[in-house]
Amino acid sequence: MQRELLEKQLREQKIELVRAIYVGPDGITRGKAFRPADLNAILESGIGLTQAQMSVTVFDHLPPLSKYQPVGEVRIRPDVDTFQVLPYLPGHARMLADVETLQGAAWELCPRSLLKDFLRRLAAQGMQIQAAFENEFTLLEQTDTGWEPVDQLNCFSSAAMDLASPFILPLISALEQQGIKVEKYYPEAGPGQQELPVRHQAGLLAADQQVVFKETVRGVAQANGYRVSFMPKISPAFAGNGCHIHFSLWNENQNLFYDPTGEFLLSQTARNFMGGVLKHLPALMAFTAPTTNSYKRFVERCWSSSSTCWGPDNREATVRAASGFQGQEAATVNLEYRPCDSTCNPYLALAALICAGLDGIENELDPGDPVLTDPALLTAEARHAFNINAYPLDLETALSALEENTVLQTGFGASRIADYLTMKRAEISMIDSLEDDGERQAYEFRF
Repeated sequence: MQRELLEKQLREQKIELVRAIYVGPDGITRGKAFRPADLNAILESGIGLTQAQMSVTVFDHLPPLSKYQPVGEVRIRPDVDTFQVLPYLPGHARMLADVETLQGAAWELCPRSLLKDFLRRLAAQGMQIQAAFENEFTLLEQTDTGWEPVDQLNCFSSAAMDLASPFILPLISALEQQGIKVEKYYPEAGPGQQELPVRHQAGLLAADQQVVFKETVRGVAQANGYRVSFMPKISPAFAGNGCHIHFSLWNENQNLFYDPTGEFLLSQTARNFMGGVLKHLPALMAFTAPTTNSYKRFVERCWSSSSTCWGPDNREATVRAASGFQGQEAATVNLEYRPCDSTCNPYLALAALICAGLDGIENELDPGDPVLTDPALLTAEARHAFNINAYPLDLETALSALEENTVLQTGFGASRIADYLTMKRAEISMIDSLEDDGERQAYEFRF
């Protein structure tokens, strides 16, 4: 955005605070706000931040084993191109930010900078990723007993749409005022569960859009007397909240995942990418399903996927090969990665997906045969023939897989991985120390 236009909006919209926000490795969106009069100074030098802040857990606890203790400084550097006036909060605006060293270089723990590195790797091979995060979340209203789902109705229920409309219509307006195209809306299977798929974006914009989407959902809910939760499994009795990632690789105007002669219209590039994802899945899930609660969502025959496999329009598979629209297949064929939820840091999740997929392309990894039914219905012999394995049972199992995964270790850097493991294991330890309802209290409204 041109500086003159930005300053014009600040004046005309009577902005009093501008947030410079980032998403930490723990998945929490944080930031600092400044007065518009300080805009030029902030864009020039950034805002100070202790290095240790990027190593804290969701409880704001700094693990004693972290490399980064309360000594040392980095800078929050707002990206002027991401400036948005917040339509749901008069007087406030937002910019997304990178975290840099005092010398102005990308800092080694900055998730947004890591994704930029992987996008450059793709670009060096003539490829660009198009992606969209598809969120499910629970809409809650205040009752005499606390915050409860707004409905107990059926999936896709028209009556549920009626009940959610006072929230949904302002939400769609706020999203579209910020340049996010809402493609559909429907109530999902869980009580109060909502889903609004949005239009895909290229590269960094896809992850940025996910940050803005969640910020806007939460902000509009609070402005209208509701609350929302992106917690993956808010109750054992409810359907889980996922965050599927739809993606495809492009070379200018060519969809590299599309082949009109390929099985299910998929190219060899698409198959190899899936091969990499399936090979590295346990380690990949440390970034895409990054909380202890995430693993309670992966239950057979609950539309969440729970086994390593792929299939055309198979919503119980790890990777669903999504059908293209009739007559538009070249543009619309894409893959959907399903074992992901909105507690993830979208920059780390997309970077990890690219890292695994690039390994599949570079080493021509085969994803195996497609599974054309619910894998839970297959016999043990059939599951073995398809090389189907169950997902990690818990976060620690995924972290251990990440610790041993040389591809992700090399791609992300040993220092980043080590600090992530330390932070997440400290989070697990804290969750384990809480009372029975402690996990819900910890995760319900933090993300």
